[in-house]
Amino acid sequence: MGKQKILIFSDCYIYGGSEKLMAFLLKNQTLNENFAFLYYYRKHRGYEEGLKNEGLLGKEGILPLHLLSNETLFYKINCLKISRFLKLTIKMPFFLIEKVKVYFIWNLLNFILLLIKTKPTIIHVNNGGYPGAKSCNTLVVANYLTIRSKIVYQVNNQAQERKNYFEKTYDRFINKRVDCFINASSRAKQQLVEKRLFDTNKIHLVENCAPLKKIEKSREEIFKELNIKSDCFLITEVAFLTERKGQRYLIDALAYLYNNEMLRKEKVYCAFIGNGEDEEVLKDRINKLDLKSNIFLLGYKKNSEDYIAACDLFVLPSIRDEDMPLVLISALGYAKPIVATDFAGISQVIESETNGILIKNDLTTFKDNLADQIYRLYCSDALRKKIGMKAEMTYSNYSPENYGTKLKLIYDNLYAG
Repeated sequence: MGKQKILIFSDCYIYGGSEKLMAFLLKNQTLNENFAFLYYYRKHRGYEEGLKNEGLLGKEGILPLHLLSNETLFYKINCLKISRFLKLTIKMPFFLIEKVKVYFIWNLLNFILLLIKTKPTIIHVNNGGYPGAKSCNTLVVANYLTIRSKIVYQVNNQAQERKNYFEKTYDRFINKRVDCFINASSRAKQQLVEKRLFDTNKIHLVENCAPLKKIEKSREEIFKELNIKSDCFLITEVAFLTERKGQRYLIDALAYLYNNEMLRKEKVYCAFIGNGEDEEVLKDRINKLDLKSNIFLLGYKKNSEDYIAACDLFVLPSIRDEDMPLVLISALGYAKPIVATDFAGISQVIESETNGILIKNDLTTFKDNLADQIYRLYCSDALRKKIGMKAEMTYSNYSPENYGTKLKLIYDNLYAG
């Protein structure tokens, strides 16, 4: 008897952490020994650049779908250096086309043809959040109208509040037609139950994983690239440059520490790895605070792990729309002391004062608390080493092997049922 066929579908306006998670899945030895995977994604340039970096673009069974969506277009418009009014004006016609369900009908027909052609035993939908990418729910509708395969629906972020009665009705349909939901953390599961009223018995927890990549550039090479001395202190954040990732608060915390002479500008530096819609806003803030010689916006780096491995302190000051970031798990694996926000799946990964430091997600005190913990860790090499060692020990809980084993169990149970 041949392997059971699993069709994975993923859609995101960028190639982010949830997409990297699917790349790990596709490369997982345990899963590939037991199942035959087809991987489909909404085609756009940014996504295919990510697949190329993973060595997956164009491989057998990994195929694009020409679906309609405003998400990538609107993201690109948000990144333009134009007024907010002009951005809204450009978006409006596309928003109206989507509202009259042109996108939904086109995508539904594409999914119907795909499912009739491939006839998978299980469909694995990978969504960044919920409701997240609209195409993910459209695939559930297409499956109901055609082959009615078992569906695993992975939600990689906190669920959003319902906006209207239509969403309530749609949620009921999705809840009924999906066989199993996957969340990475118990808090994400709680949000899916409380905000969208999904069946708690259908939701399974599968912690994220982040295989450690081979380091391409040493700490010495990174410091040379940044033109800083080898005995300097480097803080790193790897994230999209967007408001929810909290870069502004980290910039303000560092400005406070510099201005109060708690940190010396010639000794302490910070590198942001990633691009995004807030790049110009953050650049302006850095320039206004006269920190352009100390805080570097380095853009997207396919070897972002090198910058994590090279740093003295990893900081992730996210303030909302987060769950269990893969970069956080990577920082554990590279034995880095971590400062992160106490919410979502972050709190499931980090035990404060043990394998990292958690700060309260209260924006009235956030900058001050962040500054306090950065200064505390900067002053204590012993504390950094202690937390880093514990972080490395914790990493084994989030290994690719554990991830593959838990997913295999879910697939097996669905197939047997």
